[in-house]
Amino acid sequence: MSDQGDELVKVLQNLTNDLLWISEIDSPFKVFQWENQSAKLTDQQILERTHHSMDTALETVSFDEFFAAATQDQDWFGTEEKAVATKYRLLVDLLKQHLSDLKVYRVGEIRINLYVVGQMQTGEVIGLVTQAVET
Repeated sequence: MSDQGDELVKVLQNLTNDLLWISEIDSPFKVFQWENQSAKLTDQQILERTHHSMDTALETVSFDEFFAAATQDQDWFGTEEKAVATKYRLLVDLLKQHLSDLKVYRVGEIRINLYVVGQMQTGEVIGLVTQAVET
């Protein structure tokens, strides 16, 4: 793994340390780093690398669409909600600045693993994983 990749992982870990993805459960983010990937990831590779069976439901979501609600301030937001939205905006900006081909993979049904994945110029794949429950 590259020094750039290792440094980005540390920054992402600090930024997401107390950030939760809100669904029917509140789930923390974990940062991951995969070795160099010469080509774009396929759905099959995502399932393999995340240790899911090949028949697991997988859906790709646009990066911007995925984070849209989390990054927008609402009229009813108090100080704490505004701070969370600001952290999400910082996270999105950081990911866009350092990674290309950003995508979000929704793996599974009901209890869904969410993988936010992008590629560095070095070829390393860096991302975040969290969970959502949708019944």
